[in-house]
Amino acid sequence: MKMWSLFSHVKIKEALDKALDSKFELTLWQHSTQQMFQYKAFFTEVGESNCTVQILDRVEEGSLNFNEELYIHCPKLDFIFKRDKFKFDTGELSFKTPSELMVKERRRIERFRFRYQDFKSVSFTYGQGEDQQRHTLNLIDLSTAGLSFVGTTQELKDIEEGDIVLVTHITDQELEGDCSGVVRSKVRFEEKEGLKERTNQTQNIRVGIEFDEAIESVSFKSVKSIVERTQKRTKGLEVDGFNGMSDTEQLRAIRKIGEENKPLANHLLENTENLYRLRYLTSEMKQRFWMEVNQDLLAAALRLSTKELIYDLLGDVTENMRDEFLAKLNEPKPPSAIDKAQRQIIDFIHKKEREGVFVLSAKSFVKYV
Repeated sequence: MKMWSLFSHVKIKEALDKALDSKFELTLWQHSTQQMFQYKAFFTEVGESNCTVQILDRVEEGSLNFNEELYIHCPKLDFIFKRDKFKFDTGELSFKTPSELMVKERRRIERFRFRYQDFKSVSFTYGQGEDQQRHTLNLIDLSTAGLSFVGTTQELKDIEEGDIVLVTHITDQELEGDCSGVVRSKVRFEEKEGLKERTNQTQNIRVGIEFDEAIESVSFKSVKSIVERTQKRTKGLEVDGFNGMSDTEQLRAIRKIGEENKPLANHLLENTENLYRLRYLTSEMKQRFWMEVNQDLLAAALRLSTKELIYDLLGDVTENMRDEFLAKLNEPKPPSAIDKAQRQIIDFIHKKEREGVFVLSAKSFVKYV
């Protein structure tokens, strides 16, 4: 699972406040005791400088080591942070409000991030007729699906979410022609995020663009990386036919099955959640998975899975293998056959986990903190 660091005090406070207001459950642990016990808790106070959480479980005397870092994870919002110093009294933990959160990366496609020292830029136009504007601004990140750039409030005062933008040039990238996109976000960009001030403006704006059609490939070379990396458009999920469901479609399909056979629907729901753990496969594990798994069974087992899971599993395979598997996935299966295939694939996964070949844990990312 990929994580990214959030340092904005305002955004950190917003995330913590949301967890407080919604009473989202927290999971607490320390490395030395993680395998023995973890505590459930929730925020009772989130201040500018201090936070308090209430532990729901009974804390055994001596089980908290005040000389060891404490990890706090919010599964609902997918963020985690650690505290070196904390106080504990009658079930309540108090500590300084964190200055950094590690947040789960939700983008399906990795974006290459550039520093201002890379001097990468993007040229684009927007607006019509006499109102048309042209700009060349700092490129911040880039993928085959979109990009973001930064400019001053004055430069970008007229651009709004939903506007159509025509990208005409990107430093070091080969474009087949002008690339059209839609403005998906417009937010404040703080200097500490890595942009060198170019003017006397005290505020800069970050604008995110989603391309109407993914470009074929992008390359990345930065002052922080001596190796050039390339990202190519994933074509596998653009074929006609079935290639997974949205979360809503998945629930709708299972509920429909439940109208006729509730126990089967419960099995299918539990199985799909179990299979979703395949997203935690590393690239090395994924290679071994595809070499050893029965692809016909896998295709049947994934008939009720989300596009997100299927996209992740097919991200590292060859184009021919991807097309062959999607053709198998396109074949409809009765619910009973899906359930049987799911159970066989899950048995295969559990066997590999017992052997230590696969490690499929939602908490595996703690080592990156």
